Amino acid sequence: MIEFVIPGLCLLACIVSMLLLRRRRHRPLDYALQLAIWLSAWMLWQPPAIVTAGRHADLNREDLAGALPVNLTGVKNISLHGLPPGRDALRDLAPVRLDLSNAQISNAGWRFHWQRQITLGETLQLQIHSNQPLAERSRLNLLNPYGDIEQSIELKAGEKAQAQLGALPKLTGPQLYRVQIENATGESRFEPLPIVVLEPRQPKVLLWLARPAFESAALSRWLRQSGVAAQVMTQLAPEITRKETLNGLQLTEPQNLLAETNPFDLLVLDSALWPQLSSQQKQQLDSLASNKSLLWLVSGDAAEDFVQYSATQSMPLQKTGSTEPDIRNSTEFSYQGANSTATLSLRTHGFQVAQPTSSDFLIGNRGNPLFWGRSRGTQHLGFILFSDSHRWLTSGFASEFASLWKSIFDYQLKHLGTQQPITPSGALPRAQERITLCSSQFSGASPQLLDSRNKSQPISGGHAGTNAQGQCHTFWPRNAGWHQLKTENDGGPVFDFYIFAKEDWPLWQQSLSDGEAQQMATARLGPIDNTHSAKVPIERQWPALILLLLVCISWWRERALLR
Repeated sequence: MIEFVIPGLCLLACIVSMLLLRRRRHRPLDYALQLAIWLSAWMLWQPPAIVTAGRHADLNREDLAGALPVNLTGVKNISLHGLPPGRDALRDLAPVRLDLSNAQISNAGWRFHWQRQITLGETLQLQIHSNQPLAERSRLNLLNPYGDIEQSIELKAGEKAQAQLGALPKLTGPQLYRVQIENATGESRFEPLPIVVLEPRQPKVLLWLARPAFESAALSRWLRQSGVAAQVMTQLAPEITRKETLNGLQLTEPQNLLAETNPFDLLVLDSALWPQLSSQQKQQLDSLASNKSLLWLVSGDAAEDFVQYSATQSMPLQKTGSTEPDIRNSTEFSYQGANSTATLSLRTHGFQVAQPTSSDFLIGNRGNPLFWGRSRGTQHLGFILFSDSHRWLTSGFASEFASLWKSIFDYQLKHLGTQQPITPSGALPRAQERITLCSSQFSGASPQLLDSRNKSQPISGGHAGTNAQGQCHTFWPRNAGWHQLKTENDGGPVFDFYIFAKEDWPLWQQSLSDGEAQQMATARLGPIDNTHSAKVPIERQWPALILLLLVCISWWRERALLR
């Protein structure tokens, strides 16, 4: 509203001044003077863009820290001097062309990678890599939270660093490991290695069979002995179903077993069930593909509709003609035990894998596998193409039977507790710098970042849109160390998150900034050159000076007329 009020007041005052001058019969110069006065008053409120903008700017890394200290409106090229800034600082710039000829770009290319979140029982693995040969000999020690050395490695001078360190955490919760880097002169640096160790999640398994069989009976017995909470459903007759819960599984009745809200993490289904499923249940199977793990026990007499279902899941199966186990399509397994060597075999019957990809998980020969599994984020789909592993139990190879099925179940359930709930905008979120955190666990309200040392002053986040990882929020943490990210609801998830100090991992920080600046320099495009040069508003002191000068001239002329 004010953008129309002030110009209107200036115009009204100018008209009134003209009418007053007309009554006193002033000269045309006085009319022009009054017009210029009120025009300069309007220019004081909204300076016109009549000055040609600069086409080039020189900036250092410090200039891009926080808010930009210079007006970059209309600037086409920017030359960066000194160490290049990170992605967040460069992203705030207008679409300009970045010149890195004067920037201190290092070709060291250090990279470090470790699991920020693992499950208790998994091994922490730190991978180290550099693109350039080392200038001096270095020694790396991986220290646990108590300061004890878990593993060490020595990197030789003149060689590229390609190493891996590991440790086995023994407690759950946020833990801070450290990496001690010793150079040839004996000087040491300690770099933080934060991880969050989670409690192993107890999976729930549903075994739904269309008929009793030796293989399913052996699998049910193994589930009971393994301690996995499971339910076994067996169709004894068209209207008779036997249900059995194993290892203390608690269920509320009734249960829609194929609904997305079912309590099971893994559904092991018999392919012979397919003709018995209703059209609604088959549609539910398609929706389960987004958040559940499905494992099919494929029998040799599987219906043609089931084959079409596998094709719609982009995992087509092909019939081989025979529905009985074919000894010609057997796959042998060799096990080296403590006291003996055993060679075992399994046979497929009726189906072969049609289009496996390089990322699929296969057991047996690639041309004729016994198990075919594919991972799609949090969902895993697998087909078991054998049905005679129960013979191993009667032959005295119970441990081999358990090892085979454990490898299949581990793959089908590997997504439980291992996915990263928070995706940061950078590999090293640092104190007093902006970080963007994205998660599918965030609700509409902005979460709060709590410093573990001072939880009484939470840091509120700003909404930053959404992406493939979920909602994103931006924070400016004040201190380094462990923080907790808490959602609005008290019962919502609480995530432990580590903020690094600005001096942590200096070589890695420089390598990350170098790569991000080079990527941004190739992606940024300046404005298109044309006949209309970019203009910027003039500074307000010039309209104020003009107004003061015109008022003085008007006063001098009125004084002369009064004499």
